[in-house]
Amino acid sequence: MELTRQEKDIARRKFCKYCVKVMKGEALYYLRQLERQHEREVCFSDLTPEQEKQLSVYDDFLEMNYFQVMDTDVPVRDEDISNALKKLPERKRKIILMAFFLDMTEQEIADYYHLVQSTVHYHKAESLRMLKMFLE
Repeated sequence: MELTRQEKDIARRKFCKYCVKVMKGEALYYLRQLERQHEREVCFSDLTPEQEKQLSVYDDFLEMNYFQVMDTDVPVRDEDISNALKKLPERKRKIILMAFFLDMTEQEIADYYHLVQSTVHYHKAESLRMLKMFLE
């Protein structure tokens, strides 16, 4: 069945009216959803200190031990490692802390202590051997 030009125009207008109605409904639904969301959400900056405490959790770590190296406090959390480091002679302890906690190269440590790099290497290897023995 073939529609006349007038019938096609009427069908097109009805379809456009239907589309506009659907789009308005979707827009209203979206705005209502945003309004509901806005009523339920609160910015973190608007929270009171008591409310912030309810939402946050702080991990309590065991007591940290600090070792002084190059005017820097180096924190060590592990109690066994900390105790083993305390058993090392001071120079060997500082070389280990500089190498593994301050990420210094053997040459940088040697320059700091005015030593030869091979001496630092020896102290580092000996310190690791001693730490292994203490930790076993």
